[in-house]
Amino acid sequence: MFSNEVLKFIGSPKHFLTFRKMKQMGHNKVVILVTTGLLLLSGIFFYTIHEDAVEYRAGVSEDVIVEQTWELPDALKEVSGIAFLAPNKIACIQDEKGTIFIYDLESSSIEKEIEFAGSGDYEGIALDGSTAYVLAANGEIFRIQDFINEPVTEAFRTSFTSENDVESLFFDTDGDRLLLMPKEKGLQSTEAKGIYVVDIKAMEMADVPLLELTFKEEMFNDLKEDNPSRSFYPSEIARDPQTGNFIILEAKKPHLLMLDSNGDPHILHRLDPNLFPQPEGLTFDDAGNLYISNEGNPATIHRVKIKDK
Repeated sequence: MFSNEVLKFIGSPKHFLTFRKMKQMGHNKVVILVTTGLLLLSGIFFYTIHEDAVEYRAGVSEDVIVEQTWELPDALKEVSGIAFLAPNKIACIQDEKGTIFIYDLESSSIEKEIEFAGSGDYEGIALDGSTAYVLAANGEIFRIQDFINEPVTEAFRTSFTSENDVESLFFDTDGDRLLLMPKEKGLQSTEAKGIYVVDIKAMEMADVPLLELTFKEEMFNDLKEDNPSRSFYPSEIARDPQTGNFIILEAKKPHLLMLDSNGDPHILHRLDPNLFPQPEGLTFDDAGNLYISNEGNPATIHRVKIKDK
């Protein structure tokens, strides 16, 4: 048992005893023992972290290849969604301002800023011709018609709330519909994560998901959790225009999940956290090239190639 003086030495800066005074009290051996123990515990802690990091990096997918990178300006350091607009043009949003930024890949600069609403928590953007759709984390959807020239904004509610923390939005030409996916719990289940459909004519969302991920497949063992749904938080969804396959991005422990056209999980790619520190945006251009945006300092957009997708 430690004496009261040693306990005070360990636990209370207000009653800190110098080593000389401790020595005078005959407790120098105890202090050395405590210090050695703390150093040993620290060594074990940092060794464990290092081993975990090495193991994690060993599992990073070699099939996701960054072909080109753009560093974004400070105005987009919290870029939360991207959508292909035209050759070398990508529409971007960031999660605090109700503004659409048109980013030019060729000049690596913001070409235009389009205000559609006030401050908020904006997480996804999708385009249908001259109409833009922007998703807020609370499930509200903003429709901005003729957004390039004379933007007119309308807001629509869904069944989602801030508790669902919805970040994923995609305009699906197959059915002229919007696809949404909550980051947290769904409407029917706290375990599964579903993809929900919004009819763009009525701007109403079906409460029953188009498909659900149950995370029972072996590939999700990579998440190392008793309940993988609590370790997979979708930050964006898209469909490959060439294959019709779904792609889901996960930002907390960066992953890219590939689903087949029926919505069945195909492969789970673990992303390099150095390249993808916080991936939150996905989009394809007309040639089928995939772009992934990352929040950070600096924020980035990567053009990515996926082998054997």
